[in-house]
Amino acid sequence: MLKRSKKGISPLIATVLLIGFTVAVAAVIIVWSRNFVKEKAEKEGVLSEKRLKCENVEIDVLSINKNNREIVVENKGNEVLDGFILRVVSGGVGADKIIQKIEAAKTVTIKTSLFEGLGSNAKIDLIPALKPEGTNAPLVPCSNKHKVIKVE
Repeated sequence: MLKRSKKGISPLIATVLLIGFTVAVAAVIIVWSRNFVKEKAEKEGVLSEKRLKCENVEIDVLSINKNNREIVVENKGNEVLDGFILRVVSGGVGADKIIQKIEAAKTVTIKTSLFEGLGSNAKIDLIPALKPEGTNAPLVPCSNKHKVIKVE
């Protein structure tokens, strides 16, 4: 009868391979996380800069025409607005994002489909928004400068 020898890799080689694999995985994680954190910090910096510009935003609602689905808004601040976010607060359900620039000290007519199906004494929250330059980031809402519009 032949004897079969049971040979494996030596414990020293196994330890070296295990340490090498661990170092390789750690290096990949470090490189990935460094890029991830850098990109995240840059994006947050741009968004924070726009949030600070919200202090210069001021809007006024001049008129509402429920039949034509229009809201006339005036930009009273000295910041160019890039759009608006509209939310139905009461008397219905819905939200709308309007990307429409409005220069400082100018008036714009916003068309929205939110007026469909609104109940009596409904309210719409009109939130001005800014868009960060040079990014594909979404609109940054200036939530503290919003206006609640009563639609009758």
